[in-house]
Amino acid sequence: MNFSTDIHSLFVLLLSLFTLGSTFLAAYTVANALRLRNIRISWKSGKLKGYPLFSTLFLGFSALLAVVVIHNQLEIYYSIVGCYTWMGLCWFVSSFITSKAYITDHGIVKNINDPSQTIAWHQINDYVEKPSLRGSDYVFIYQEKPLYAFNRRLIRLELFVPDKKTDKFNKIVSLKIGKTMTPVADSSFDFKAFE
Repeated sequence: MNFSTDIHSLFVLLLSLFTLGSTFLAAYTVANALRLRNIRISWKSGKLKGYPLFSTLFLGFSALLAVVVIHNQLEIYYSIVGCYTWMGLCWFVSSFITSKAYITDHGIVKNINDPSQTIAWHQINDYVEKPSLRGSDYVFIYQEKPLYAFNRRLIRLELFVPDKKTDKFNKIVSLKIGKTMTPVADSSFDFKAFE
């Protein structure tokens, strides 16, 4: 029994499990995106020009590593680099789709894999719009769906809408909830007060 062989086998097993896990995460995220209906607008909201920062960097590093391994014909590392590249691709796909904001006929989906960041139009009690650099910040106040009617609590959802999408977003908000409320705009308030 060789200790270095056991460590290498454990490393390959862990890498395989993470690769399989990232594949399932990407498949789950793509399935959630395909289930969305009546999408009116969506936009990228990642930190790297609309793309998710860490998964993009990891994918780029994995691709660079794959080029180096293939160029130097290091055949013993092909499967390991292939796993890293596939894991990076799956992570990128899932984080890219997850970071997009979707506005549908039914409501707002800020994170496609997190139901707590999805609200229906009829749940919204109030909202605030604050113009900011390159867009507008919105805070939506809504009620969660409780088990009992007397146990309701208010929750907030923050959403940044880029300049290119603001007009269309405002039209949709006016159509869906504008008849019952009007936004507070151009007034001084502290977003932290809504916590």
